Amino acid sequence: MAIDLPAWVRELDLALPLSPQILIIGNVRDQYLLPPEDQAADGQGGASAGERQEHGAAEDDTDDAEQYDVVQVIGRVCARRGYQAVLVHDVAGGDAAEWRKTVPQGGPCAGRMEIPADPAFGDRAALPEGVRALLGTELDIRGVRGAVTETVKHRGQPVAAIFPYAARLAGLARGSQDGVAFLTAAEALGHAATRVQAPDGRTVYNTVFWISERQEDLPAAFTVASQALRIITIPEPDLATRNAAARFYIEILGPGAQAHTEKLSSATHGLRVADIEAICRMAADLGTPLPRVEEVARQYRVGVVENPWASRALTDRIRTDGEKYLNKRVLGQRSAVRKTLDILMRSATGLTGAQASSSPNRPRGVIFLAGPTGVGKTELAKSLAAMIHGDKDAEPIRFDMSEFGAEHARQRLIGAPPGYVGYDAGGELVNAVRAHPVSVLLFDEIDKANPLILDLFLQILEDGRLTDGRGATVHFTECLLVFTSNLGVIARDANGAELSRLTWQDPPAKVEAHLQASFENFFDKEIGRPELRNRFGDNFVVMHFIEPEIARLILDKSLDSVAGRVAEMHGGAQLRFSPTAREQLAEAALEALDQGGRGVSNVVETRLVNPLARTLFLKPSLVGREITVEEFITGPEGPELRTTP
Repeated sequence: MAIDLPAWVRELDLALPLSPQILIIGNVRDQYLLPPEDQAADGQGGASAGERQEHGAAEDDTDDAEQYDVVQVIGRVCARRGYQAVLVHDVAGGDAAEWRKTVPQGGPCAGRMEIPADPAFGDRAALPEGVRALLGTELDIRGVRGAVTETVKHRGQPVAAIFPYAARLAGLARGSQDGVAFLTAAEALGHAATRVQAPDGRTVYNTVFWISERQEDLPAAFTVASQALRIITIPEPDLATRNAAARFYIEILGPGAQAHTEKLSSATHGLRVADIEAICRMAADLGTPLPRVEEVARQYRVGVVENPWASRALTDRIRTDGEKYLNKRVLGQRSAVRKTLDILMRSATGLTGAQASSSPNRPRGVIFLAGPTGVGKTELAKSLAAMIHGDKDAEPIRFDMSEFGAEHARQRLIGAPPGYVGYDAGGELVNAVRAHPVSVLLFDEIDKANPLILDLFLQILEDGRLTDGRGATVHFTECLLVFTSNLGVIARDANGAELSRLTWQDPPAKVEAHLQASFENFFDKEIGRPELRNRFGDNFVVMHFIEPEIARLILDKSLDSVAGRVAEMHGGAQLRFSPTAREQLAEAALEALDQGGRGVSNVVETRLVNPLARTLFLKPSLVGREITVEEFITGPEGPELRTTP
């Protein structure tokens, strides 16, 4: 696969005789593979594959590619256009101590102007005399302004100046009189610039190149709207670019590596060319077998060496007792547990999103749990976290989405934009995933969030990544996302008045159909986000009302828990229940079935725990003894119990 001259490089070449100033933004801190100089010079570097074959170019000439950074690319393009010298603003040169001094001109140090040793950047002798005198010395903003002015007004053969960190320089210029003069002069020079003649007879400008990751990082005084300024964007590497980079760098891994090029390029979706080189070197350093090169890409992306998803322990836990474990923790939800396990198995085998080759970096799994309150949606998410991490105390990272009902609350998730309070703190969601890249994320009551906040999940569910308020990318590739909702349990009119309510007596098929329809109606019509519903796919899991026999099991677990706490806190006291007392509690619990397991727990707290606490507090003599709850009665001040002794 031959290397093409990137489109942005061809645009850069075409812009030289058209625009006196060029702002380059986007993926500017990457490295770029270009065809050899002789191919680029005769046009083959920008030709199609068929045209190159007509010229006799080999189809697989990636090995002949040459690696450059953005400044080197500009220098190469300028050299081909006949520029005799290319100045580069150097912000990193010089002794560290010199940066803490005030330079002779009187302002803070703004860097130095240099001509790199690379022949592509020309000869310092071609520069104006005043600029030559400034080379290699620390300059304040006035000195930089003088160098740029003399460069642009030079009437000899063409020269250029590159500012690789334009936003930093412009930021230094902000807020001072000299800085305002610098930015004003930069705009004026663009309008006053005239073309000069290159040695080959073509005319170009003495071009000033500004480089910045983002246009918005430049101050308002920087004239991005000027007709004299052309903006060129370097895009993120597409699949073809990643393929070429993978073929070029995978040779680091030795003979036979080329067979795994496509696997590497697919695994690096959303990464840069420099990242692909780093992944290959990381694989070589770790001694990773070639068939597992995508595993190294995963480690590089999320910064995790241990991958619980690929561990034998997780697959054994799922295979041997996964269903039994989940059914023990979440009672009465066998169908929901079964479907959840299917999703978990898909995650553990790495097949999530396998049907969509265009999105190989989706989250490990996505589950949308719908159902009435108190049926175990949150408990199921907790159980999944414990199973995945092999720790019974593991918890999901939980976000109560009812707290994100306001539009501005999105800043809590991804961080405030530049210039706003909290910009440096980051967002709760991105910080959590950055700190715990392999995690279960629980978004509770997702329907309560503002629709504009829900738009964040479009990128997460499709590409497995999110850009925070500072412009940094956070990867969700190794996360399991769990969403919960009780949409459709209660139907309301436009004024919020209740129209109907599902109950535990409704047939399961009716409940499931109603919840599914409410799910679709909410995303398609109420908030107008059908694309978000589509991204949940077939991961919609219905959790039904608990049945009476399940309520009795939950009641027994609650009573055992209370008895255990009494024994622990009151000197080994043994709490017993008469058949009458158990039946009284069961009858009360069955009346609260529409509230699920939470309703059962509320009954136990109201009818048992509160009066029992009062009894133990008022009768310290019961410590260490056997206590039998005979029956529950209603006293003048509320529920009471009769015990022996």
